[in-house]
Amino acid sequence: MKATPRFWSAAESGVETPEGHHWFLRKWGWSDVSVEDAAAQARERLQQVITKVRTGQELGWDYYPRTPLREPILADVTTPDGTLIAQVTRNRYGTDVLNTDRMLIADVDLAVARRRGPLFQVTEPGGLLGRLFGRRDVEQVAPSADEQAEQAAMLRIQQWAAAHPDWGVHVYRTNAGLRVLVTGADLPAGSAAAEQALNDLRSDPIYVLLCATHETYRARLTPKPWRVRHWALTVPWPHRSPADDRRFQDWITGYVDKSAAYATCRLVWRAGPPPGPAEQQLLALHDQVTRVGQQLPLA
Repeated sequence: MKATPRFWSAAESGVETPEGHHWFLRKWGWSDVSVEDAAAQARERLQQVITKVRTGQELGWDYYPRTPLREPILADVTTPDGTLIAQVTRNRYGTDVLNTDRMLIADVDLAVARRRGPLFQVTEPGGLLGRLFGRRDVEQVAPSADEQAEQAAMLRIQQWAAAHPDWGVHVYRTNAGLRVLVTGADLPAGSAAAEQALNDLRSDPIYVLLCATHETYRARLTPKPWRVRHWALTVPWPHRSPADDRRFQDWITGYVDKSAAYATCRLVWRAGPPPGPAEQQLLALHDQVTRVGQQLPLA
């Protein structure tokens, strides 16, 4: 797989435009070799921008997701023979993310499912909702807009899976939608076939572009901080000072503590042949870290 750069370094400088305006510039460089190599690339990228500014050329912008993702690598996932099949990184707001090209991953948002807090579900007849509304049989209540959206998305996914019986299709419920993992398919991230599959599943267009750019798929493994009533990570990585280190440690301690009572997703449907060994290894990691088997609110 296309690995995440391990080393990052920033280069900074002031520059004056032809009109006499003073700008401050910062450019990042990245490398799989060393920090020094990343620093050299940063200086080269910075000099290119300085030249453009001084000569009045249009800059263009390094916007998400065109440049590599500046994320610390938390773990490499390898097969018994040492082949790299995935990496776990921490994204810009602090959650753990699985990056892999061994199975297609698609997130299907349900617009009506967007919410500020964690997702709770009542599964027992005569439970809290039934008592509040004087009903003993929850099944008699008309489906909510959230449930209708989920049912429509599930039907579409199941029809898609039926058209590809040789693929394993694993569907999970997340706080705001559905996550689809596809095994046994030759769908390299960035390929036309992968783009078609992601579009058929109605995955987010920015995510489709990200997969093509970085030649990998991504799945969030841990809860979003604000859904567990914790603030988003605001300490940029790499840390630039001991104060940043302390702020991060305070943040991660609180985040881990508050996340303990939540899951990230729940398995709701599976079809097709069993996954191969490497895919099974990734599914097991995904299900363990996301707490798929635990009856916890989703965040």
